[in-house]
Amino acid sequence: MIDERDDFDIHCDLMQRLIDEQPTLDQAMSYALEAVKDGISERAYKTISATNYSAVLDRSKKWIQLVLRSDPPPQSLCAFYFGLFDTRGKFDHKNEWQQLYISGADQFNPDDEGEWACDPLWMPKYRYPRIRLMKLIGKLCPYNENLAGFTLSSSFAAALAMDHANMITEKIGFESVDEYPIASGHDSGDIHILGYMTPNGLRRPS
Repeated sequence: MIDERDDFDIHCDLMQRLIDEQPTLDQAMSYALEAVKDGISERAYKTISATNYSAVLDRSKKWIQLVLRSDPPPQSLCAFYFGLFDTRGKFDHKNEWQQLYISGADQFNPDDEGEWACDPLWMPKYRYPRIRLMKLIGKLCPYNENLAGFTLSSSFAAALAMDHANMITEKIGFESVDEYPIASGHDSGDIHILGYMTPNGLRRPS
């Protein structure tokens, strides 16, 4: 097993790699699994590796389309956040996993350690997608053992946010701003600025 310090370093290094490379969802999860394989069971590694990420991505795109259609983001927004928080199921109090959600803020400061995301203006009705993979990660990689499950969930959220960036900007446009920061992270931890959504695609942070 990897110790807590190495576990955190692995997490930070992986998130930076995802930001630098902007990989597809399946590639991002492949990177994440290789990064944490020494901290998870062989069963967890094989099960998560066998995930059909194309199907997961298709369902997620339907979710973000529903969000944008039913509760369009206002023009006053200037940044978007794909957040995570720890949760348990209504009828399953044993296993903990991380729930994903989307929100938007009307203020942004890259130097305030993510405080800008803590008071969102836009919290759409259907902001919580139902993603079975997140529950599976929580079950197979318990968060009380190490940060492997957290790293896998965080990688998923980051890759999903980068994939959905163009769908968001197609809806909101660029009449008010030249670009929109997009970030992901855990509500009780660090927030990572993934890039800046522009009319020409996602620009990497400088």
